[in-house]
Amino acid sequence: MTVADGIVAALAERAVDTVFGIPGVHNLALFAALEAGGVRTIVVRHEATAAYAADVHGRLTGRPGVCVTTSGPGAANAVAAMGEAQASCSPLLHVTTTVARRHLDAGVSRGVLHEHPRQRDIFAPVSKLAVRADDPATVAAIVGHAFDTAALAPCGPAYVEIPTDVLAEAAPGPTGLPGATPPERTPAPTRPVLRELAQRLERAERPLIWVGSGGAPHAPEVLELAERLGAPVVLTHSAKRAWSGGGPPLVVRHPPHEPAIGDLCAAADAVLVLGSDLDGMMTQEFRLPLAGVLRVDVDPRRMDLSYPSELAVPGEVEGVVRGLLALVGPRAGGGWGAGAVARADAAAASALDGDGDAAAGLTYVSALDRAIGDAQVVVACDMAISGYWTAAYLPLGASRRIVYPVGWGTLGFALPGAIGAARAGAGRAIVVCGDGGVLFAIGELATIAQEELPVTIVVQTDGGYGMLRYDEERMYDRTFAVDLRAPDFPALAGAFGLPAERVDCLDPGLPDVLARAVQGRGPNLVDVIGRLTPPRTTSPRWPLVAHPSGPPGRP
Repeated sequence: MTVADGIVAALAERAVDTVFGIPGVHNLALFAALEAGGVRTIVVRHEATAAYAADVHGRLTGRPGVCVTTSGPGAANAVAAMGEAQASCSPLLHVTTTVARRHLDAGVSRGVLHEHPRQRDIFAPVSKLAVRADDPATVAAIVGHAFDTAALAPCGPAYVEIPTDVLAEAAPGPTGLPGATPPERTPAPTRPVLRELAQRLERAERPLIWVGSGGAPHAPEVLELAERLGAPVVLTHSAKRAWSGGGPPLVVRHPPHEPAIGDLCAAADAVLVLGSDLDGMMTQEFRLPLAGVLRVDVDPRRMDLSYPSELAVPGEVEGVVRGLLALVGPRAGGGWGAGAVARADAAAASALDGDGDAAAGLTYVSALDRAIGDAQVVVACDMAISGYWTAAYLPLGASRRIVYPVGWGTLGFALPGAIGAARAGAGRAIVVCGDGGVLFAIGELATIAQEELPVTIVVQTDGGYGMLRYDEERMYDRTFAVDLRAPDFPALAGAFGLPAERVDCLDPGLPDVLARAVQGRGPNLVDVIGRLTPPRTTSPRWPLVAHPSGPPGRP
């Protein structure tokens, strides 16, 4: 067994059946071992795609997605995607190579192909763990340890680099990792702490549950707790990547930065925050008034960063919620939740209907909603106006999931992310993007076509960076550096053998065009022509949205 074989065996032990990456002169031994080991390799056209795809695969499966790159520029191309995974707490393992050990000994560059003597240092700031593995006896164990570390809450990206000459060396039999201990789970809170949390929730007249990505995988338990408390449930964009079950009466249908929903949150006298960092996008740069914050998070460093916690409970959401279910009984009278949610959602819908600028965006979201119907899909949204509308306002159904680069806000996320989604077993992947961001990774049309992935690409073509155009018009009364020449997207898709249609964003036939694409068997593209105005709660309009119910949260 070679070291490369040992790496594949370590991945197989962890049920890894797919990796995303690009072969290079320094990692060929690893790609050969992956093929021999029966691991499906999705060969992409840019290393950033490999990492984005692994990120989304991890978000949807709950297990680290794996990307493989080669030394130097190949590895470095994945840095931005690693940063997104770190900011979004996505489980991801990045395995790469460096030049041979004899060249690394100098500590300075000799000009060897793909050489960077401090390659690992590039990744340390965007990784939960960043290590070099150069001892043949421990490489496989280090890769396994990195995978396990990435998977442990709070999840994040792990990075392992291996000198190219090590991969083909003989590896000893299975060995442990000297001096290393398995990653430790956050200890469960003690019963007195859980009892204090339960009593605080029971005393509250208007409790509310705020769910982030850390709480989303536990939707049934969270909903049961909400029903006992009669508490509204507010979902962040990140929660939608794992939330299931659609919209029961206690689940708010609009985003928390919609003014009526912000008022609902401000009216709560206890806010149970489950696995969310109360980020700036969801709280309008921390202007959303939240009182009585009861924080549950595996990372104690996050407890008071954005809002002061009345009670901070370090621990994994699943264990805390189950502990609360053992202590909290049904509330007499049913609580305030269902009626308050219905009123807030009705008020939000009425305000949107009365906003003329929102008409095109709502029409777009409605068309996408009708096209999806009951189909099992993952919607990958980009940092584009169509993505803002979709991530915030597309209704959640029982079989719909949404992924969005809310962590770092990386433009160009959606198309590569859909490749990972298509391999996660979650149904068809739908890309919602603009004509600017999609060009970051347009070469991946070749990947999608070659792999025959079930991906529908919906491009909103408005001839520029639409959000920035809107900002400039508002702030400067003119535009600059935002107008773009868009290609003929249907012709471009056709060049890769993908079926494609073009339709105006206000065409009554838009839902039918989208439905044909969503119901298609293989990959396809829809080019939606026209401009959308961003939602009124989109930056930089945040300061214009007032929440009169209370004072702002602490910045």
